[in-house]
Amino acid sequence: MNRYPLRVEARHDATLSRWLWLVKWLLLIPHYIVLLVLWTGVVVLTLVAYLAVLFTGRYPAALRAYNLGVLRWTWRVGYYGYQALGTDAYPPFTLADVPGYPARLHLEPDGPPPRWLPLVAWLFAIPHLVILGALTAAGTRGDNVPISVVGAALLVAGLALLFTGRYPRGLHDLLVGVARWNLRVIAYLTLLTPRYPPFRLDQGETEPVPPPDDPIGTVGSVHNPHRSSTAGSVVALVAGVLLLAPAAGLAIGGGALLSLDSARDRNGYVAAPTLQLNTATAAVTAENLTIGGSDQWARNVADVGGLRVTVASPSGQPLFIGIGPQDDVDAWLSGTAHDRLIGVNSGAGRYDRISGVSRAVADPAAQPFWLATGTGPGATLRWNVTDGNFAVVVANLDGTPGVAADVEGAIQVPDLTGLGGGLLATGIVLGLIAIGLIVLGGVGIGRRHSPPPPAAGPTGTAPQQIPPVTVGS
Repeated sequence: MNRYPLRVEARHDATLSRWLWLVKWLLLIPHYIVLLVLWTGVVVLTLVAYLAVLFTGRYPAALRAYNLGVLRWTWRVGYYGYQALGTDAYPPFTLADVPGYPARLHLEPDGPPPRWLPLVAWLFAIPHLVILGALTAAGTRGDNVPISVVGAALLVAGLALLFTGRYPRGLHDLLVGVARWNLRVIAYLTLLTPRYPPFRLDQGETEPVPPPDDPIGTVGSVHNPHRSSTAGSVVALVAGVLLLAPAAGLAIGGGALLSLDSARDRNGYVAAPTLQLNTATAAVTAENLTIGGSDQWARNVADVGGLRVTVASPSGQPLFIGIGPQDDVDAWLSGTAHDRLIGVNSGAGRYDRISGVSRAVADPAAQPFWLATGTGPGATLRWNVTDGNFAVVVANLDGTPGVAADVEGAIQVPDLTGLGGGLLATGIVLGLIAIGLIVLGGVGIGRRHSPPPPAAGPTGTAPQQIPPVTVGS
């Protein structure tokens, strides 16, 4: 028998509501929230299980029970919801098997996974993921409405329910087959079974060759009246999942600050990539640079608040760069065509042409309103940032139209080693705590749904052997 260890069953409801499928997404929101937490635990616990298999050759029973329970819960929600629309019975909130529910999932006992499997399971699963992605992922072609094969089947089934009150049995079997294939691949990726999933769309309510004498759901759904409460495990799991986000944010922020600090030069400036400016008008401007609160943070932090802009002429023509109040720059360039920088595309500027007469501007360097300027074929502007609304202007020194320049901007930042290292270390510590809480909670919940250990044999003296009897003697 070529039977896969993961058995996915789905009992088709004879009567379904015509309209309930339209609002199931709303009814399932509590399940989606809980599953988000549970699946975060699955990711972390699967990584722990990978390490356990890799180094010990064993898959901890509690982790296996937790992952199987989450998969079972997910299948119930999917069968009720938009994976199959197969039942109107609201799914229960439990990791255990529910014998009376139409959607059930059972994992038959299998051998331990090979130690090398965690290293390559994801690679072996790629062909399955490609096929399942083609079946379940929406795509666009031209102006057509994006919809997947599964999405189209669900839409047809929903419309059939709405207008006829009947669910086409063939569509039900197809959707269950796709879900069965998907669940098998997930079980393989989480190492619930080392058996490679078949490239096969097994449609229908039951597996192709169901075992005749083994009721569904006996493994991992033991009902022990003396179970301890899982409240502490649930709290630990939820706390760990909630702690992961700030831990990741702190670690990423600390790493970004350390990366920024490594880019500082000896004067504390961090330079941006070179930008190429080119215009047929008399000037290029970067406008409406609004700065607020600069005095406070520049005063409280050393080596911060400096702006440096360097311009270089490819042809060697003397250039002018200056920064001044926005209103004064507007008055100076009023009526003169110029390009306003609005973005960057592959290292070159993108502009918005300000209409006006294409003419030279009055001697740029002689204007009295500049806060800082630089002139020459390789001009550098240095300015200590202050509050206000400013504009930066790049022009030829003689004010003639046709400006070409390579511009490099840099901002002065403080030494970020301590802050970045502290954030990174805090993020790592919180991440380890979060992972520990997730493992603790997942193991606790998994133990509640683990099968009991094999019963011990009878104790006492060994029974006396009875000599064989010869028939007919």
